[in-house]
Amino acid sequence: MDTNQESVRRAVEDLQARYIRIIDDDTIEEWPDLFTEKCLYKIVTRENFDAGLPLAIMECRSRGMLEDRVTGLRRINVYEPQRYSHQVSGLVTEPAGEGPFGPSKVRCRSNYMVVRTLGDGSMTIFSTGVYQDLIVVDGEGAMFEERIVVQDSRRVETLIVIPL
Repeated sequence: MDTNQESVRRAVEDLQARYIRIIDDDTIEEWPDLFTEKCLYKIVTRENFDAGLPLAIMECRSRGMLEDRVTGLRRINVYEPQRYSHQVSGLVTEPAGEGPFGPSKVRCRSNYMVVRTLGDGSMTIFSTGVYQDLIVVDGEGAMFEERIVVQDSRRVETLIVIPL
């Protein structure tokens, strides 16, 4: 792996780690800053994803929509206090395009599992699946252009208020 590939991989790994830390540490106001202005964040069941069906559990198509989700989470939605703990593994990256003077784009795939802890201390496996990402990497770091969360189960036990 050459030096440029190594630096791109480090930037991608750093972005992935920041994403998890922001959600698990409940500093969700920082979450939209991980995405490009025009972006896609979508949670979809594996069944719909595999069949190419458009119905998503959640879909945001801009950083502004992500900011609205945060506002809803903090000021509008009423839900039982809960925390997530992410486990992510199997990060695979491949180049997805590079301009001669522009940023590199990288496609990534990684497996995830989210354990949810409620206020009473009870813990459950809340969601498992795959992250399908398109990441832009430039001299300042990396940002998600797309994060498609492909959830293994079509069953959602409760309202998803916190991003996966």
